[in-house]
Amino acid sequence: MSKGYRATPPDPSPARHLLPWVFGSAMALMVAVLAARTAESLASIPERLNAPAVERPYPLPEVEAVADVTLEQLDEAWLEHRIRPGESFFQAMRAMGFGPGTVQSVMDAGQQARSLLDLKPGQVLRASAADGELMALDLEIDPLNKLEVRRDFDGYSALLHTRPTQTVQAQAAGVINSSLYMSAQQAGLSDRLVLELAEMFGWDIDFTQDLQPGDRFAVIYNELTADGEKVRDGDILAAEFVNKGKVLRAVRYTDPDGRVAVYKPDGSSMRKAFSRNPLPVTRITSRFNPNRLHPIFKTVRPHRGVDYGAATGTPVQVTGDGQVAFAGRQGGYGNVLIIDHGRGNRTLYAHLSRFAPKMRVGQRVNQGQVIGYVGSTGWATGPHLHYEFQVNGQTKDPLTVALPNAQPLPDAYRRHFLTQTSGWVAKLETLATRRVAQTDPAQAQ
Repeated sequence: MSKGYRATPPDPSPARHLLPWVFGSAMALMVAVLAARTAESLASIPERLNAPAVERPYPLPEVEAVADVTLEQLDEAWLEHRIRPGESFFQAMRAMGFGPGTVQSVMDAGQQARSLLDLKPGQVLRASAADGELMALDLEIDPLNKLEVRRDFDGYSALLHTRPTQTVQAQAAGVINSSLYMSAQQAGLSDRLVLELAEMFGWDIDFTQDLQPGDRFAVIYNELTADGEKVRDGDILAAEFVNKGKVLRAVRYTDPDGRVAVYKPDGSSMRKAFSRNPLPVTRITSRFNPNRLHPIFKTVRPHRGVDYGAATGTPVQVTGDGQVAFAGRQGGYGNVLIIDHGRGNRTLYAHLSRFAPKMRVGQRVNQGQVIGYVGSTGWATGPHLHYEFQVNGQTKDPLTVALPNAQPLPDAYRRHFLTQTSGWVAKLETLATRRVAQTDPAQAQ
């Protein structure tokens, strides 16, 4: 042994010599496993490409609740479904291929989604889906309001979009040739405005018997527009009716407390304590007659009221404020309502098909409120309303009985009233004069 070197004793542990071999074997095994998995993964690529996606769809961007936002058009096709009479939201969604779970998730989107529970025939429900999952739902509630439901991380969110509107004044005038309804339609008035016009002058004109050819009317009213297009009619602001040569004018007034009433231009009330007819526009089939021949029994029996012919289900309006004194059946009168108006005045409505909700003894009613519906119960040859007016127990002819006026405009509101209505009266005069000149130049001079 050389000087300065020391011999190393032999390693007593044989495992130390096995470490390189174990490490190398493990590495070789790992490489083999990875290679096998890689080969398996590559082989399954075509299969996985054809399989449906299972990832959660990427959420759509949130739509802000402003009127001028353009809806994002999704890549997927939109489904459309027109609501049928009596069809519910659940039925409509099922018809488009969506299940109860989706319906419940949409209803959980918030209070705005509750409008889906009040679907109306003709409305169109539009839906967009991806891989069978609802992504978006649209419903045009009316020309001004649209509901939008969108998928997000937490489920669905609902927004109600309302188009901005403008109010513009419009006017119309016409001459009675046959009926108020036909003449007003020819002048461009909608059904709603015709009824409102009849109600404004209903205390002074019986539109079933007082109209004559040549009578005239002029109307100033509001129109609601959106994006320059008419959406619907507003209220009549002022109107003129010339009946049998008598000029009648009415203006709509809203007092500082928000109460609305119809007055003459001088502030006296157009409204009376009672309206003349319980149906706005109808026909008289039988008048008040103490010696009438009964149509069923063919005997002379007094007819103590007026019969108005109308289709079954036509709403009947109470002619004055009061309280229900009777609601039930009365022999040949069928379903009857009797309203006590106080001061000895009562009105009776017979042959009703049914009563309006809550019509029971003691119930308060307001003039113009719907209290029942035309029918043919009791002794009736067809659907009509039998209407009586009683004063201190005596029946009076509803078409001729004197009707007391309602309260005039309070003096405290007179200046405000004139400020609000004087411009409309001036426009009425101009409109009426122009209409007369067009129809009869001799009268305009």
